[in-house]
Amino acid sequence: MTRKFFCILLLLLLPALVLAQPPRLTGIAPSVARPGSRVIVTGGPFTKDVRIMFGDRLVAPASLAERQLTFVVPDLPAGQYLLQLQTGEETSERSMFFRVVLPPPAILSLEPQTIDTCDMGAGRQVVVRGEGLQAGTLLLLDGAVLAAQRSAEDALTFAVPRMDSGLHQIQLVNPDEQKSLPVVLVINNTPEIENASMGEESVTSYELMITGKNFTYRSILLVNGQQIPSFNPTTPDIGEFEYTPYNLNQPGLDSVYYVDCRTMIYVRHPTTSQTKTLTLQIINPDGSESGVFSYTGP
Repeated sequence: MTRKFFCILLLLLLPALVLAQPPRLTGIAPSVARPGSRVIVTGGPFTKDVRIMFGDRLVAPASLAERQLTFVVPDLPAGQYLLQLQTGEETSERSMFFRVVLPPPAILSLEPQTIDTCDMGAGRQVVVRGEGLQAGTLLLLDGAVLAAQRSAEDALTFAVPRMDSGLHQIQLVNPDEQKSLPVVLVINNTPEIENASMGEESVTSYELMITGKNFTYRSILLVNGQQIPSFNPTTPDIGEFEYTPYNLNQPGLDSVYYVDCRTMIYVRHPTTSQTKTLTLQIINPDGSESGVFSYTGP
């Protein structure tokens, strides 16, 4: 009678004894991941009330089977965390370490991506929009740190210094030393003629105001394929120099004067007053050429 009683009691208590057993933890894969990643945990048997102890957080499974569950890595700072399983008040005997890593920064766009050598002031401001930026993210220009301001949660703004024309690399680097892939910034020095209009006139000559961008004091002006002599100083101040008016009535050949990187003045001495079409082209010292611009006038 006593033995039968104990057998019945054991059968009644067996489910409770099974439920009271702590869950087993046998593996996690992967053991290194970013916030939002799915991780597989093996062990069990797992019940619907099992939770993942992730550091000091309890995380509910995203999917559940008897011997396997998955969970999503919570949004936590990068670092190493202790991972255990918990069912009710029971905790798995075994624990494992899990490392949270943050994604590297990524550059989504440069606005603008091309800077003209003639651009000054606000025209040299570039906005770098990206993702994965952290507090303390730095901007690299050709591998060197360049001063930049955090203009938005996902953006840095910097001023392009004076530098050689061509292709340059922009990267972002986070405090954990993860770098973005480089993105190309173009410094463009190709001259461009945007307009030509008549300025002051005299009896024998007139000014043709040539405006555009990326002119230099050593730029060459071709008119109908012929080079026009330049009477600029050989050593101007850095950047620009002050243009000195000249006497339009003085006799002489056609000439060109550099005013600034956007303006050149062609002093023309036409032989007749008849209208004709002129082709204008500017060539910079490095050989870069503007397109041919047509002007109709005396």
